[in-house]
Amino acid sequence: MKGRSGFTLVELLVTASMLAVLAAAGLVVLDAGIRSAQKTRCCGRMVAYTERALSAMAMDLRAAVEHDGVRLLSLDAQYEGRDADTIDFIAQRVRQWKQEPGVTGRCEIGYYIDNDPDTEERWLMRREDDTLDEDPLEGGALSQAGPFVSELNLEFFDGLDWVSGWDDSQRFPEAVYISIVVVDPDEKEEPLHFETTVTIPAGKQ
Repeated sequence: MKGRSGFTLVELLVTASMLAVLAAAGLVVLDAGIRSAQKTRCCGRMVAYTERALSAMAMDLRAAVEHDGVRLLSLDAQYEGRDADTIDFIAQRVRQWKQEPGVTGRCEIGYYIDNDPDTEERWLMRREDDTLDEDPLEGGALSQAGPFVSELNLEFFDGLDWVSGWDDSQRFPEAVYISIVVVDPDEKEEPLHFETTVTIPAGKQ
């Protein structure tokens, strides 16, 4: 009797089927890995936007000072059903002017939500005006404090309760609660919500 050599057709078909299953499983794992990496990068980008926005606001608020009776003004507002509060105040700054490095100055600071003119995405805008005038709510240069920050909600601690909105005829609040919502510019991930509380040194005086 001759010895058996090679594979039967059935064995080849079984082997091919097994290899196809393994390849399909490998593709599923690879696709899941790619999606996970994309999600991680996207969420990391959104967190970076948040840290940038909250860090800028916290630094400015801690430097808030009274100037000619102007303290802090915040409007509790909404736009298309989303929080779109505004805040304006005077802040103390150490300027790095070439002529007078380290000179302390004051400037008008404002934060509000607005549409980016190029993309129509809602961003957190920051206004800074080095010229203090009779209208502390207007003028100055605009910059994007928080890309893709679509909502801004502010609350203020008056020493007893948290309140929405703040009138500059009042003394400074002791603390400000900041809540923002950041969206994925590619619209693949759900919006992320972040919050922090900033104590105001001027409110303790």
